[in-house]
Amino acid sequence: MPKQPAPSLMGRALRFLSRREHSQQELRKKLLPYADSEQELDDLLVKLEKQNWLSDQRFAEGLARRKSERYGSLKIVEELKQNGVDQETVSRLKNDLKESDAQRAHDLWQKKFDGVSPVDQKDRAKQMRYLVSKGFPLDQVSKIITGRYMPSDD
Repeated sequence: MPKQPAPSLMGRALRFLSRREHSQQELRKKLLPYADSEQELDDLLVKLEKQNWLSDQRFAEGLARRKSERYGSLKIVEELKQNGVDQETVSRLKNDLKESDAQRAHDLWQKKFDGVSPVDQKDRAKQMRYLVSKGFPLDQVSKIITGRYMPSDD
């Protein structure tokens, strides 16, 4: 059986992008071992952006949408920064996520702890650690745990 030729750099890029959105930095890292030169890779990334195959904005919006059910704005923003998304897009998404942080944290707390307020300091610390580790701001977590947050019924 004849050996299949190795896919081109463009073929590899399209294969990665057909599975899910990638940031430019992430795709660059994946393709670098297969590129003959960095210039070739840079040219390909520019071409992919012009043809709208690659979009950091689309990647950022998709990541925020996927992660927002389980994580707070702090954690999502950090992941966006690690993936090389530009600061303008990150700050816009951060503002959007902050608006719903309290409601999402309350929903997650309801789901995890059945909406039962902590009875002692140990239980309170456990619930707070859980929500803070999910990337929700401490002031909002504190309001939820102590019962000072009233969710909207929209």
